[in-house]
Amino acid sequence: MNNSGNMTITDTNENDNSLFIFLPSPRLKLLYLTYLFFVVWIFVMPCLMAVSILFPPSVSLPVSVAALVVVLLALTWTRKYYHSIRYHFTAGQITRYSGVLFKKKISIPCDQVHRVSTRRGPFQRIFCFATVDLLMADPTASSGSLILLSINGVEKPDALEQMIDYCRTGKVTG
Repeated sequence: MNNSGNMTITDTNENDNSLFIFLPSPRLKLLYLTYLFFVVWIFVMPCLMAVSILFPPSVSLPVSVAALVVVLLALTWTRKYYHSIRYHFTAGQITRYSGVLFKKKISIPCDQVHRVSTRRGPFQRIFCFATVDLLMADPTASSGSLILLSINGVEKPDALEQMIDYCRTGKVTG
């Protein structure tokens, strides 16, 4: 099954063990690029303006070119990082893969997931997606729960909750 737009869910059968792959919304990449824009606008541009005013062109030009190269590398890195994020849901386990140079893999057993929580920051509300937190019961934490895994870029949290229920029970609900 493949849903375009909101999330891509791939259903495959390998040795009678169904696997769902969740890819975050393309709007998450847009959010990352918005953050990069604000960093450039608030920090890089004022510094470049100060350098161009205070120093001669022989100094300000190489600094400006170096800043441009750094911003272009950050732009490329942001896009590659977004494309590296994926979540695998199997019966009994959720695994998150991410990373460009250094690949990171986080696996959690579904039986540790006590509660599912959804949150949306101001920019997430603007871009119409949420972050879903998978929580485990922890009496030592002030809130009584500890975040096991955060899933960013979720446009339909209810569909994701069904995938988590599938992970817990091995049965598709709804």
